Amino acid sequence: MALLVSLTDTDIKPWLRVFRDGLGDFDIRIYPDVGNVGEIEYVAAWKHPFGEYIKYPNLKAILSLGAGVDHIINDPELPQGVPIVRMEDNALTQDMCLYALHWTLHFHSDYFRYAKQQQGNQWMPQPFVSPSQRNIGVMGFGAIGREVANSLASQGFCVSAWGSSKKNNTGDINYYSGGDQLSNFIAAVDILINVLPLTPSTRNMVDEEVLKQLPKGAFVVNMARGGIINEADLLKLLNEGHITAAALDVFEVEPLPETNSLWTHPSVYLTPHIAGQSDAETSALMMVENIRRMESGKTPFPLYDPNKGY
Repeated sequence: MALLVSLTDTDIKPWLRVFRDGLGDFDIRIYPDVGNVGEIEYVAAWKHPFGEYIKYPNLKAILSLGAGVDHIINDPELPQGVPIVRMEDNALTQDMCLYALHWTLHFHSDYFRYAKQQQGNQWMPQPFVSPSQRNIGVMGFGAIGREVANSLASQGFCVSAWGSSKKNNTGDINYYSGGDQLSNFIAAVDILINVLPLTPSTRNMVDEEVLKQLPKGAFVVNMARGGIINEADLLKLLNEGHITAAALDVFEVEPLPETNSLWTHPSVYLTPHIAGQSDAETSALMMVENIRRMESGKTPFPLYDPNKGY
């Protein structure tokens, strides 16, 4: 039995420690040292090269380092029927909650304005706005979106959420669902936070038509996947002043090309896809548990559902 570890742009050493401790009877291999391809039964993957999965004839499962799996399913030669296991880790979710809180405070409390005022030696306190008067809208109400919404609500913000389908037990979150309720959701949002998965139905979903429905002066935070918020439309509304500023962690093309105008836009704040970074100690342990689960004949969790797109 062999586990192939292929984690691009990741410090692999802490992952290997957990894999070797938890899977002592497995042969742990590090890509590109694959060895006998017929012995590869599991791949722990982050941006594994396309065209490689098809080479492993006895592959039982692909385990994603991240919550998203587009780096796997976009492989045109991906073998059919192989389970794909998403990452759902409490430490990762907490990191995403902190990312959302950081940018919410950055915009809500005018820290972005104070940073610019400092450059001009301006002492100019901005009017106070209570968190209860600031409307935060979270797009996506799955496991991560729900935690993000609840964490912001616990800080006193007025939080609403939108998802493609109806949900039960939404607690104190004002929840909207389906395309017919999207406009009502968007129209009241001061800070829009995208936590949607990238699927055929969400690609370019947040376009100029949707963004224009935000109140003038709103803010946008994208911490989910590039390709959901149309970058050209976002830039247009930033330039027009309809949207005040945006914090972007994910992009249509990554790494973001050096020539992309988002780099130098004065109202755009960029981070290099670091919202919700995986902690090796907890994330690798989850992978180990899922491999053990499959080896004992049980179903891993959470499985990617191609019908839902996540």
